[in-house]
Amino acid sequence: MRIARILFILIGITIFTSCDESNDKEKKVKGKASSAPYELLVIANKEWLKGPFGTEFMEVMQSEVPCLPQVEPNFRTTSVNPHDFTSTFKTYSNIVSVEIDKKYPEASMSMVRDAYVHPQIILSITAPDNQSLVEYVRDHRDQIMELFVEQELKREEVFLRNRNSGQVTTAVKSMFGYEICVPQDINAIKRGDGFIWASSDTETSNNYNFVIYTLPYNSTKDLSTERLVACRDSVMKLYIEGEKEGQYVQTDPLTILGRDIAVNGSYVKEIRGLWRMKGGMMGGPFVEYAQIDTTKNVIVVTEGFIFAPEKKKRDLIRSMEASLRTLKM
Repeated sequence: MRIARILFILIGITIFTSCDESNDKEKKVKGKASSAPYELLVIANKEWLKGPFGTEFMEVMQSEVPCLPQVEPNFRTTSVNPHDFTSTFKTYSNIVSVEIDKKYPEASMSMVRDAYVHPQIILSITAPDNQSLVEYVRDHRDQIMELFVEQELKREEVFLRNRNSGQVTTAVKSMFGYEICVPQDINAIKRGDGFIWASSDTETSNNYNFVIYTLPYNSTKDLSTERLVACRDSVMKLYIEGEKEGQYVQTDPLTILGRDIAVNGSYVKEIRGLWRMKGGMMGGPFVEYAQIDTTKNVIVVTEGFIFAPEKKKRDLIRSMEASLRTLKM
C-alpha cells in the first residue's frame, strides 16, 4: 500500500507538470505577478459571498495553516465582482473564479497558468447550484489549498536560489556533499557528528533555524512518523541546548502531523508540529523533510524551525519549507 501511495503522488505531480508546461518565450513577454506572497483573489458576486453559501465557501479559502501555535489562514483573501476584474487585479498570482449557472451539469474545476502574468494560477470553479458548489469545494479543500501553496513555495524557491546563505551552502556541501539554499540571515553554524544546526541572529524576534543530519536506512519502516520523531528528539537533545543546564529542544507529541508528499518528483516524508524548550519558555513551529539517499543508503533529514514570539509565523515557516525543497543530493 505504501508503494502504491508513493507512485500515486509521483504520477500526480507528473500530470500537473506536463499539463502546465508553457513556452519559455511566452513567460518572458508576460509581466511579473505583483501580489504579495500568500494573497488569494476571489472573483465572485460580493453579495453572494456575504450569504450562507458564500460564507461557507470563504471558510474553505481561508482554511488555516496546520501546526502553528496560533490560527493563521493559508492565504489573505481579497474579493472582486466579476465585472470589476480589471487589469489591476490581473496581476495577482493566485486567483479563484466562481460561477454558478444551471448550464453546468455538475460541479467541477479547471486551471489555467500564466494567463496574464507569471507566475499565476487561475482556478475556475463552476457548479449548477449553490449546494453542489459548496459541497464540491469542501470535498476538494486540500487539493485546492495544496495547488496554491505549491505555487507560493515555488516562488520562494526562486527567491532563495538568488539570495541565500553562502555559509550554510558551503557547510552542507562540505559535510554531506549536498546542495541547499536557506534564507541569507541564517549565518551562525554549529557542527556535530554528521549534524549541522544553523540559525539567524538570536537577538532578533524572527529567528530562523535550519538543521540537517542523516539516519541509517534499512526499510520503509524507518520512515515512519514515530521513528522520525523519536530520532528528532534524540538529536535535538544532544545538539540544541537552552541557556540553562538541562534545557533542550523537544517535540510536542500532541501536535505531530506526518504525511507522504512528492517534492520535485521525489518521495518525501513530511512532519509538522510544535517544538518546546524543555525546562524553558521557548517554542514554535517546525517542518521536517525526510528522504532517502539511495547512493549512501541513508535517510537525509532536513528541518526548519522558528522562534518568533508574539509574531505571525506562517510566512516564516513557509520560507523554511521552501528551503527544504531546494535540497539536491
